[in-house]
Amino acid sequence: MLIRRCFRLNYRQITSIRFNSTNKEILKNGNDADKKVSEFNIKSETSKAAPAPFNTPGIEKLLKKDNKPYIPKLNHKRLSFEYPSLPNQDQYNNLVEKPRTRTRWSRYIPKILTVIVLGYSVYMIKIWFIDPATKEEGEDSNDLLSPIEFHKFIITHKLQIDNNHYLIELKPKYSNWMLSFNVNPQEKSLWSGQKLWSVEVKHPMINIVRSYTPLPLYFMKSEYTRSGEKEPLLKVINPEIDVNDREGTMVLYVKRYDDGEVSKYITNKEIGDELELRGPDIDYKFPYHPLNKLHSRPIFKDLPSKVEPDNLKSIVMKEHNLSDVDNLTFYCGGTGISPALQMLFSKEPSLGYTTIHYSARSKGELGPLERFLFFLEKLDRIKLVYHIDNSNPITKKDITKPEESNYITPKKIDSKDLNNDEKLKLRMAMMNQDEKTVVEKRLVSNELERGERFESVLEQAQHTSKQKKKGSSLAIVCGPDGYVDYIAGSKDLINNQQGEVKGLLGGKKWDNSNVYKL
Repeated sequence: MLIRRCFRLNYRQITSIRFNSTNKEILKNGNDADKKVSEFNIKSETSKAAPAPFNTPGIEKLLKKDNKPYIPKLNHKRLSFEYPSLPNQDQYNNLVEKPRTRTRWSRYIPKILTVIVLGYSVYMIKIWFIDPATKEEGEDSNDLLSPIEFHKFIITHKLQIDNNHYLIELKPKYSNWMLSFNVNPQEKSLWSGQKLWSVEVKHPMINIVRSYTPLPLYFMKSEYTRSGEKEPLLKVINPEIDVNDREGTMVLYVKRYDDGEVSKYITNKEIGDELELRGPDIDYKFPYHPLNKLHSRPIFKDLPSKVEPDNLKSIVMKEHNLSDVDNLTFYCGGTGISPALQMLFSKEPSLGYTTIHYSARSKGELGPLERFLFFLEKLDRIKLVYHIDNSNPITKKDITKPEESNYITPKKIDSKDLNNDEKLKLRMAMMNQDEKTVVEKRLVSNELERGERFESVLEQAQHTSKQKKKGSSLAIVCGPDGYVDYIAGSKDLINNQQGEVKGLLGGKKWDNSNVYKL
């Protein structure tokens, strides 16, 4: 006990001594620190870039890296939070209102409508603002030709017959007109033997035009012609098998003149070049005959064996008690034979017999066209009389007197220089001939009334060629101005009229009622 008490007493004394010495050191250090602060002699224990030391052990513990290993959980629960609903979408309103059903179409219809509206807007901008500035004249026309604007045609073939004569094949550059042509091909087709028509070809450099008569012909091409082994074959357009009348193909028969600007412009063109055409200009319409409404002659084809015989003409005329058709004569000089060829090669050609007086410098100017005229002579449809300038030029002895027309029309009466009594007699005769045509149809009882029937057109031609032909009651003159003046007198170009019939025809009693100058 005594020892323990002595130990405690000594411990207390030692502790008090240590505390007092410690306090003295602290006071001394505090005084020294204050002195250093006042004298700015403080040295930092850490660097400027180091963070402030933490004297509190709790913060260091929180910032210590967690070394606890990551153990993934098998089931992960995702937490989601929804936005609060609108005031009118509480539980009661949702039960009252019918829910909307969303289908595939309800999602795609707005997109489809948007695409349609945008596409239509782009199309209208293209039609109204872009296309009018870039479209060429006649590009969107519904007709192959137009009398008020020029349409572009491409030269697809060019045949030089001699130094001055050419056959040039043309095809339309654009095909928009075919849409309306297919609706009514009978009305839209230009090829008809009941009229003569021409087109105007423009020279764009000097802005002048010249008229040319197109022909319903085309050049048949193949791989041999494209390679140059053979020449293309000239053929006649057949509306029965050629779609859109051979897609608007036509041929121009052109003569090159040294002083002719348009003819030189056309003949200088090469295959693939363009020509601008305007038309058609109706130059002449043949006189009306009732048989034209009831019957049409079979169209001419490039081979006589393909042409059908005309067995119905005599039957129709007897059934309706019609008068015979009139014959006509063409007086042609050079390329002026084109109107006659257009009429003979087109559908519904003239029902009468045609005589052609053709004047030329040499016989070879027609080239391959001469083959078709030879076939027409074999079919007993025409008679071709050549007049070569240096050997047998046309003279007064080659001109025949006019025959009276078998069918009288009011136009013929007005064109004749007759007094009132003579015109009245002709009108009475015209009324009588109309009454004769209105008869009841009856069956043909025997072959004598029906007429002969032929198996081929060549057989029919052998039979009709032996019959005597009646003279012509109509004369058409076409050629250069000097030729027209020599045959029938000059035209009144100032007043755009036919003028008085003079020349060779005037000397044989032809007049304005039966002569027409092209």
